[in-house]
Amino acid sequence: MFHRIHRRILPLALALLLALSCIPAAYAADFPDVPKSHWAYSYIHDAVSRGLVQRYGDGRFRPQDAVSVQAFLSMVCRADGLDDRQLQSGSNWADPAAAYGAYFGWFTPEELGVRTAPITREFAAQLLIKAFRPEAVGQGTALSFRDQTDISPVRLPYVRAAAALGIVDGYADGTFRPEQGLTRAAAAKLISRCVPKAAASSVKSAQVPVLMYHDVSYLGRGYSKTPEVFERQMQELKDAGFHTVFFSQVIDYVENGTPLPEKPIVITFDDGYATNYTYVYPILQKLGMKIELSTIGVAIRYADWGLRWDQIREMVNSGLVAIEPHTYDLHSSTAARTSMLKNPSESWADYVTLVGDDTRKVLDQITTEVGTTPQVFTYPLGKYNAMTEAIVHRLGCKVSLTTKDGVARVVQGDPSSLRLMDRIGMDFRNGSVVSVLKQFGYKFN
Repeated sequence: MFHRIHRRILPLALALLLALSCIPAAYAADFPDVPKSHWAYSYIHDAVSRGLVQRYGDGRFRPQDAVSVQAFLSMVCRADGLDDRQLQSGSNWADPAAAYGAYFGWFTPEELGVRTAPITREFAAQLLIKAFRPEAVGQGTALSFRDQTDISPVRLPYVRAAAALGIVDGYADGTFRPEQGLTRAAAAKLISRCVPKAAASSVKSAQVPVLMYHDVSYLGRGYSKTPEVFERQMQELKDAGFHTVFFSQVIDYVENGTPLPEKPIVITFDDGYATNYTYVYPILQKLGMKIELSTIGVAIRYADWGLRWDQIREMVNSGLVAIEPHTYDLHSSTAARTSMLKNPSESWADYVTLVGDDTRKVLDQITTEVGTTPQVFTYPLGKYNAMTEAIVHRLGCKVSLTTKDGVARVVQGDPSSLRLMDRIGMDFRNGSVVSVLKQFGYKFN
């Protein structure tokens, strides 16, 4: 009898488990203190499901709790792509978010004030507009709040823009109450309204292996690979039906669904060796293949091994080479710092300024010298953290590259699939490149 009952119950249990697993995460477990009748129910669940706002350890949301300046700033940073929870703990947990917001001009030190104080509605409007819709300032219509004269003149343009965009609204009595603090429920509503949900990703995806090279020459040591070996590997890819593509094509596939050629593959070269012009470029011309070249800004013209800008421009103008940043001067590792990573003794403000300024410098350098706008960032030594990811992304790099061996896969409608893409290191692999792709899981039809 037991076995018959067991055989009948097990399929039902499995079916129930499967059904529960299909419930969206936002609604899989409601908050005991946020009933479905709560005015902010949908906003709270949306913000929590996207990781923009956290629940408490006891499972509650506490919608009426006041929100501090630093807590709201942390929410805005997460919405912008900086998960500051990975960076700092203890009493100074908000330092990364404060440094990030200050660097990008969301507020002055005076405006930030006491970070543990409740955030006001007008300051929340300023943060949201400066972070996500700065172009909307000056475009809003006149406000009609009965207490609009109470809004600080400095923050009035941001409140006007936020109201015009439907991010903030007034109370039933016609007031805005600019100095009133935000509750957690109200904060979830503002964040949810300001940051639209990403479009549903498609089931369509593509394998796009990324190969990593450095030097092609007859040096015979280090990262060097002979021109004959490189040409043989490229010819093998061509014979196997692979088509080299630029990351701009991969981005277009993810964002717009523009088809990629059959068996797309990206060939990357790091650092900017002069031998990329001497030996690699002629092979590309011969075979009609493309590469992405990530340059160290300070090395161009100044390092005896580095490329010159006239050589880079010639290769870019050929349509066979695209140029991307590999930092301006944060590539090396010293006793004080490992490439782009934070020195434990430096402040978050100093660190964010260092990484931000270096990234801006190399991006501006490429645009000035070559006339292109980089969209890819190549991490030196593959070292990164949540802060570097947020900074390079906010500065316009849609793709970031690691040095982790693996076959990358991108998904239509999912920009996150362009972040921290795997690359297969080829510097010390001189045999069959197709065999290497199989080794790391490439699926041949």
